Amino acid sequence: MSHQGSTKSTRGCIMRTVLRRGYLCRNLGLTTIELVVTVGIVVALAAVSLPIFHNLSPSYNAKQAARTIVSQMQLARIHAIRNRITTVVVFYPKSFVPADLANSFLIYEDNNNDWIQDPGETVIFSRTQMPAKVSLVSATFTSNGSGEPTHTTSCGFDSQGVAARNGAVYVIGDVKLQNDNDQERTITFHASGKTKISLP
Repeated sequence: MSHQGSTKSTRGCIMRTVLRRGYLCRNLGLTTIELVVTVGIVVALAAVSLPIFHNLSPSYNAKQAARTIVSQMQLARIHAIRNRITTVVVFYPKSFVPADLANSFLIYEDNNNDWIQDPGETVIFSRTQMPAKVSLVSATFTSNGSGEPTHTTSCGFDSQGVAARNGAVYVIGDVKLQNDNDQERTITFHASGKTKISLP
């Protein structure tokens, strides 16, 4: 028998065996019962997972908001050193009036070191709003000359990259964020120009 004839014979034998044993009928796809059970399991897992993800969302948003503030402040510090100019970070807590500025912050160049955003002063980062489920509760920095914290909501960097001064006093302090689960994160701003995120 030729090789070709042997191959055809083998193929025919395999096909007959497969059809006779019903392999093709039994192994194509899912049965209706299997499909219903699979969908039921998926729905049950989704129902159990949804509250967990709902509770994680505010925590994630608060962490992300704190990281955004710190990263933009670091970039503002680099900008101050490169351009030999004071940069100011001004925070607008959730209670700030007017309300359209509340719960946000922005960073600008302070050309005349008066801690006021005057016309013509360059905005480095335009106003950044806090993400959903996160409140900028407070921004408290020293600025009254005594070194005691006040409710001044601005801090900044001088041309050396350290905390900017008001007179002889370093303007340092902290920013507090709070999510919908009442969890807080504090961003502390040091005289060295470094920032640190911590839990209360």
